[in-house]
Amino acid sequence: MASRTQLDRIFDPRSIAVVGASADPAKRGNLILQALDSSGYEGEVYPVNPRGGRILDREVLTSVDELPTGVDLAVLCTPAETAPGIVRALGARDVGAAVVLAVGYGESGVEGSSLQSALVDAAREAGVRIIGPNTSGMLNLQKGANLIGARGVRAGGLAVLVQSGNVALALMTEVTERSWDGISLCLGVGNGIDVGFTEALEYVRTDDASHAVIAYVEGLRDPRGFLASAARVTRTKPVVVIKSGRTAKGAEAALSHTGSVSGPYDRFSAGMAQAGIVEVTRTDELLHVAETLGRQPACPPGRGIAILSDGGGQGTLAADTLAEAGATMARLAPETRQALRALLGRAAAVGNPVDLAGAADLDPENFARALDVLVQDTDVGTVLLIGLFGGYGVRFADSLAPAEHRAAAAMAASAREHGKGLIVHTMYAAHRTEPLATLGAEGVPVIGSLEVATRCAVELQRRGHFLQGAAWDPDDLPTRRAVRNTEDERPPAIRRARSEGRSTLTEVEAREILSGSGLEFGPGLVVDSPEDAAQAFEKLGSPTVLKLVSSAITHKSDAGGVVLGIESPDQARHAFSAVRKAASEWGRARGVPSEPARALVTPMLQSPRLEILAGAYRDPLLGPVLTVGAGGLWVEALRDVAHRVLPVSDADIEGALAELRVSPLLDAGRGRPAVDRRPLIGALRAIADLITRYPEVAEVEVNPLFVYADHVAPVDARVVLAEPAETAS
Repeated sequence: MASRTQLDRIFDPRSIAVVGASADPAKRGNLILQALDSSGYEGEVYPVNPRGGRILDREVLTSVDELPTGVDLAVLCTPAETAPGIVRALGARDVGAAVVLAVGYGESGVEGSSLQSALVDAAREAGVRIIGPNTSGMLNLQKGANLIGARGVRAGGLAVLVQSGNVALALMTEVTERSWDGISLCLGVGNGIDVGFTEALEYVRTDDASHAVIAYVEGLRDPRGFLASAARVTRTKPVVVIKSGRTAKGAEAALSHTGSVSGPYDRFSAGMAQAGIVEVTRTDELLHVAETLGRQPACPPGRGIAILSDGGGQGTLAADTLAEAGATMARLAPETRQALRALLGRAAAVGNPVDLAGAADLDPENFARALDVLVQDTDVGTVLLIGLFGGYGVRFADSLAPAEHRAAAAMAASAREHGKGLIVHTMYAAHRTEPLATLGAEGVPVIGSLEVATRCAVELQRRGHFLQGAAWDPDDLPTRRAVRNTEDERPPAIRRARSEGRSTLTEVEAREILSGSGLEFGPGLVVDSPEDAAQAFEKLGSPTVLKLVSSAITHKSDAGGVVLGIESPDQARHAFSAVRKAASEWGRARGVPSEPARALVTPMLQSPRLEILAGAYRDPLLGPVLTVGAGGLWVEALRDVAHRVLPVSDADIEGALAELRVSPLLDAGRGRPAVDRRPLIGALRAIADLITRYPEVAEVEVNPLFVYADHVAPVDARVVLAEPAETAS
């Protein structure tokens, strides 16, 4: 028999102590005992209360000290201030973990934060793992371990991980009323001081009872660890996340609710996509998307979605929604269309969407017959059925109900036999009729919203692409910090800036360090006098650009530190004098000491196809993040950017480029060739390599990066170093 792990003791406990057990049926210490009984928990249960006696036919221990050695899990139904002492006592009895239900910790200001720190210290000293505090509890319905106290929750395959008890209860209710699936596991992460999303994901990964994960996330203390754990799960099971704190107001609310910091949303959202997580922003999508991905086969690349409807309007709306989401529609083979025409008659539309045109009104089994034709088409990966199915016996005649029931069984069997996904949208979903129950029992999602049903179809197709594309190697993700280097391995530019107490490299130094990572710059000459500028012009040819070299002035153009279109030695001399004067005035206005006047002279480049912002930033929670966007003067105006958490593959970079609104400019059109993306990908990879290799580098920016049909040319570069304390070992 396999040995039980620490996670088994938490999520599949064989013995449970209820500390603060109560004889009052309205109190949590009694509700949990009731829930354990009603959920069929078969392990040992030990109520603990100083008064002793009996509660629900169980002898009550008067102290934690009376517990047998090695109880797997304790749930604390006691005031917040008692938890640290109880946890130490639990550790003395070798209790594996404790669920701390009470509020009043890190979410409650300075005093609560102090109490939370005391709880962390007690748990660490005692060797007891903690769920919570400020948690709704833990529920393993497959094993009857109901430490939430909820009643009437249907068991199924959805693992629910939440930072809000209210969201947990809402999902439990929704599963019962709107889904035919059920819940396998529910964890209220609460403040998440110890056991949280990462541990739960690791458990679910090998839990046969769970086929999909739903997570409500407010803030994470280790988002990179979360992404690593999720990436391991998503290779075999879908993970669907709804994230609050996407706005400044939401982040503020999340902090007050659980004490969790919600970092920059756009970067975390990009990381979730890389890890294979499906993100939704609507609560009505959360359950159905998870249910669909968990119970239906993904749509393989190269196959499309077929729409089968009993009315033209809704089929057309669904086709529009799918197209807007970038989904691929199936192209039905001629023999498929011929078979549908023979089955449905001349009035039916047999393209895609397929419109039954009333053929199901008298015989709902025509749905099953048409679907059987569709699933045999090799271009079809998923069928989205739309309309009134399940309601013909309600809307038209009771006599149609048996035919609907037969059709439901036949459709589920046919889709399963051919390995095709099936999603049923019906306006009668809320009626939960017998035909719909048959579909639900066979794992077919039944959805009342057309928009949600189409989203589910889109996600089946996206999951097919994800599974083929091989996401991150999760083992690359847990380390947030860059590779350590000895002093001699660090580039001279970094050593020089450090020795001078500077955090910003000059453009010349930035070009030097980026060149060492593989980003190729054009020729450039550093000058420190008007005459040197004239000589540089003569060496480089006309026209040239002269730019101030300064570690203090970040935006040189705004300070008058850039002169374009220099076409003579005299213009070069005047340009040097002009930028020197501009730098001096900029320094005086800000009380900044003047630097020795230097400038960089480079050839002026031809106008590019596109100007790109290419950069990387060391996020304090996520680690290094690559950013690409519309560059040049359009950065602030368009705010057209995409992010990828490092490390990245070429496919990740391609995906980031495709997200940009300016990406069509890279494609062929109006007699111009498509841009060869390889040099652009290489430039972005060089930037990623730099920030990954050197822990001192906090930020890299090349803006603009000129993109031509067959090459790229960096125009301006900026590198910022982290504070020395941030890179200390």
